[in-house]
Amino acid sequence: MNNPSRFRQSSNTQSVNYLPVWKQNDSEERKKYQIILLPVSQPREDYIISSIYQMFNTQDIEVNKLIYYYFYKLKESGPHQFLTNKLYQVQQEELEFFIPQLVYILIKNDSPYLEKFITSLCNKSIALYQLIKWCWVSYSDRDRTDKNKMKRLQRIDDQFEQSMLTLHNDHSAVKIPNLQLKSYQSVVDLYLNNLIQMSLILKTYKPEDRKPKLKNFITRANVALEKYRLKHQEYYFCQGITVPFTMSKDQDVAVHSNLVVRIIEGECSCFNTKKRVPYRIVVETIDPHELKYKQPKKTANNSITNNRSIANLDDDTMEDFLQADLNQPNKQEIEKKMEELAKNRNKKEYSDLMKITQKKEPKKGMKMFKNIMSAVYLTKKEKATENEQDQELILQEQIMKNLQFQKQFTNVIEEEKFQKNRQRFNILFPEKTNERTQSCIPKLNSKYRQQGQRKDKNYWLRLYKENFKNGFRHKHKSIKQLTALGRVRFFKELLQFCPKQEEVLKKIYVYLQYDLIEKKLEKNKVDIHQDGIELHSKFGPWDELWEDRAEMIKRESPYQHFETYRLKPIIVKGGDDLRQELMTMQIIYKMYQAFQSHGLDMYVKAYEIIVVSASSGILEFCADTISIDGLKKKYPACKSLVHIYKEIFQQDFEEAQMRFIQSLASYSIISYLLQIKDRHNGNILIDSKGRIVHIDFGFILCTSPGNLNFEKAPFKLTQEYIDLMNGRNSDLFLYYKNLMYRGFKALQGYVDEIIMIIEIMMQDSDLPCFERFDIKEFRDRFKEEASDEELQRYAEKLIDYSDNNWRTIQYDNFQRMTNGIMP
Repeated sequence: MNNPSRFRQSSNTQSVNYLPVWKQNDSEERKKYQIILLPVSQPREDYIISSIYQMFNTQDIEVNKLIYYYFYKLKESGPHQFLTNKLYQVQQEELEFFIPQLVYILIKNDSPYLEKFITSLCNKSIALYQLIKWCWVSYSDRDRTDKNKMKRLQRIDDQFEQSMLTLHNDHSAVKIPNLQLKSYQSVVDLYLNNLIQMSLILKTYKPEDRKPKLKNFITRANVALEKYRLKHQEYYFCQGITVPFTMSKDQDVAVHSNLVVRIIEGECSCFNTKKRVPYRIVVETIDPHELKYKQPKKTANNSITNNRSIANLDDDTMEDFLQADLNQPNKQEIEKKMEELAKNRNKKEYSDLMKITQKKEPKKGMKMFKNIMSAVYLTKKEKATENEQDQELILQEQIMKNLQFQKQFTNVIEEEKFQKNRQRFNILFPEKTNERTQSCIPKLNSKYRQQGQRKDKNYWLRLYKENFKNGFRHKHKSIKQLTALGRVRFFKELLQFCPKQEEVLKKIYVYLQYDLIEKKLEKNKVDIHQDGIELHSKFGPWDELWEDRAEMIKRESPYQHFETYRLKPIIVKGGDDLRQELMTMQIIYKMYQAFQSHGLDMYVKAYEIIVVSASSGILEFCADTISIDGLKKKYPACKSLVHIYKEIFQQDFEEAQMRFIQSLASYSIISYLLQIKDRHNGNILIDSKGRIVHIDFGFILCTSPGNLNFEKAPFKLTQEYIDLMNGRNSDLFLYYKNLMYRGFKALQGYVDEIIMIIEIMMQDSDLPCFERFDIKEFRDRFKEEASDEELQRYAEKLIDYSDNNWRTIQYDNFQRMTNGIMP
């Protein structure tokens, strides 16, 4: 018999409000979301389920709304079960964004339905399992200290792993053993752990020694990876290291390029900080399933079989190979140091010998000759102490050294002769100088003044003709000033006039990478003979642009013919908690979606962040960017950002101005709403198009450096920012104000989604940004109920308060004094 408590006995209609606490006082929202319960003898939960059923009974489920209701109906079994079933219908690429939230809900709440759903996701792919596993380990770090909670966490750990071990592909004829998958996971963990540990180990070296050490480590990591590939060629997923990068879209097709097959050895750099040394590397990734019908090309750079046979690959494991680099000194480095000591010893003996044999300073030629003879003397002295078997080898080496000394000796004499002849030639045949057109104009003007002629319509035409007759020419552009398009045209014409040298010219053409520029022109449907187009292969302080550099790397890659081939520049961080940054980037991405949905020309760089543990992770590197601090140090002669922009962008200055304003408006709103602090010029970047990009979100919401809350301005708006917008009374500054207002207006409809992300992650959280966080105060900053006029005044008030704020200026000065960061 049914439980009478589950039925309503009253004949009057009732309503149940289905809203979070912060919306209970809103009468309009209550009417919009309330569920009318009619006086019928049915369970109350059925009405709740039917209302949610009507909302989500569609093929196109809105993921944001689904997660929103899923979180707020978590404690009600009926809706919770129904919404969990709806999660199975969501596409993987849409669900990946909310994996941290779903995992965190499961950590803090015991839900068998959600546990079953996330366990089923681990069976989809190795990359998705890695993402879930790393989020699970990272966000449950504090709970693992509790023994009671640890048992549950360990049980779910095992469930995730067992689900992954049953991974299979219907298109694969080869059955994957469970032991092989388990072994592969341990290899992935070890490989990533070594990459992260390297970030901490680099701190123990001097700044000048860090990059060579990093290059050496990358070389050994690549060799270790290829050893592992050769030993497990029958399994496609063992051909690289799986890292759960976000799926990219190529012509509306999802691309799962998450198998790291190689680290580019020449593309690395270190970022020196006080506590750690994060470093940048570039990795090649492909879809592992593409290896079933494609194989990498054989090149000299991707094979170790020249140095070691496949039979000897079992001598040591990947663990031994990588740990040897981390924990043991390198034999080659020791040998180099020993050679340097030996050279220094020989130099000392040579200097002592010269003091005895010479009293006066010899001439250059004589000094070089005695250098050679002393080297021969030293070889004779050393040969007496060596074994007879090694004497021939030592003699050959010394003969080669003596030949090098002789070449240096002859080169010095020839150089002296050349300089003397050059001086004599310049005296006998002085260089003729041609004056530029501008320099001769005053002379011609004085000539016309003497003749009493006035400037008529044809004055400048006559001036040009007379100038031309006198032999003056306009100054031609040098090769460095030619655009990339001009160089392509030059080579095309050269091929026509020199058909016999076509083969040689084509080799030069490819060597200079002009074929890549030509492909880019064809892709953009640009005629080579069209004027007014510039393509820069190298540009300002950014040097070589990433797009061009990526094409060069791809050309030499053994995986260049793979359709899912991608190059990803990443930053590896160890000893740094990236969970807070990941949440911040999710919110920033939601805000950017709001701007885009309203058609606003506002730019935000939402870069990818992967949390590996509670103290480590991987970030996407923002290519073609440089910090404002670095920009000012590269252009010390320029007084402000305006002069730097004019120096870099020149004829494109106005376009760069517009892009700067569009990005500044976005980050001004974001900085205020999230209360982002520590906004010095080392954490603010400028990209190659002039747009501003903010990084490093370690201080948000209620935290600040030293918990002093010194930066009280809503956002950073310095005088040089205003000067770059042509001043406060300019049209560009008015455009900036208008973008600010429209940006706030666009965000009014996205507040619930943003609040939801924060409310999920703040449950019993150990993140510092939630210690003194007031969610009501955070919501008030959006001004949801404000009218257009009120919102416009609100935006102007924030701009006025931030305008050249005293605290902002003093914080920049403080960073200059303590860390050397330019204000």
